[in-house]
Amino acid sequence: MFARFIRNFKRRVIGNQIGALTYQTTYYTIGQREGLTDTVADLFADNAPLYSMSRKVNATSTKHEWQTDNLESASRTGLREGADLSYALPTHRTRVYNYTQIRLRNWDVSFTMMAMNVAGIKNMVAREVMKALKEIAVDYEKAMLSTGDRTAGGTATAASKGRRMRGLLKAIVSNTGIQSGGASMLSAKYPAQLTEDMVNERLQEIWDAGGDPRALFCGGHNKRVISKKFTAKTGFSFNINASTRQAIANINKYEGSFGTVDIIPDRQMEKRRIAITTPDQIKVAVLRDIKQYKGAPTASSIKGWVESEMTLEYGNEKGHAEHSNLKFSGAIA
Repeated sequence: MFARFIRNFKRRVIGNQIGALTYQTTYYTIGQREGLTDTVADLFADNAPLYSMSRKVNATSTKHEWQTDNLESASRTGLREGADLSYALPTHRTRVYNYTQIRLRNWDVSFTMMAMNVAGIKNMVAREVMKALKEIAVDYEKAMLSTGDRTAGGTATAASKGRRMRGLLKAIVSNTGIQSGGASMLSAKYPAQLTEDMVNERLQEIWDAGGDPRALFCGGHNKRVISKKFTAKTGFSFNINASTRQAIANINKYEGSFGTVDIIPDRQMEKRRIAITTPDQIKVAVLRDIKQYKGAPTASSIKGWVESEMTLEYGNEKGHAEHSNLKFSGAIA
């Protein structure tokens, strides 16, 4: 009896184990295909508004030059009848220059990668070319808006010896504003929130010099400040639509005391600064336009790059203005 009981017990246990093993779950089976979608979530911060809006002109040398001129100050002096003429020495034109800057973006894709079936990408080389073209435009946007100075470069192999252009924020020396503490206060410890008075002071400086300010470049935080705190608004709408439950608050332009300027948020703008420009004064001088090149076949891959050489022609710097040492984060008071 006891021996029969043991035999039956063993049959039931083994049967249950076999039943458990034959129950199909994703934890024990193999062969499932991966759940990778055929899309790529691109997030490209590729806007380059200053570069895009500026007129392109030809550069013929690595040292690109142009001239600036100004009118003599107005006078109300009268002349007596029959007076002899006297000839005052006129104001001479000024010769200004900037150096062209070379930028390139390259890629290297193996033949094996080219043969692979990559999710969401039909041609890996074409995708790398597309990204390189976007990146080089953003590179020039950053260089054009920088505080960096021009340099002629040199023959050394160090990257620091490459020619560099003078950025707009470095070129502006006449119409500048800073937090009221003065230059010694230019630090993260004493920033100021952007105000309408600051903007209108800079607009007046440009206007007094004969400029026609029409564009204001700022970072994201100062775009918020303008939207929230400025009162003289053009192209502004604040609307709560009850039927669509939609609230809209946006400023496209600011109409100040000296004209209307476009408000242009730019990711490459120095966060602590704003720049106001006379757009007709700004040009991009192109020595070599953006062009694609194919690398030498030195390995089992396809190599290439896009390259160009250009510089910023900022015209007469008195036609622009900048304000520095501004708050660029945190709550807006």
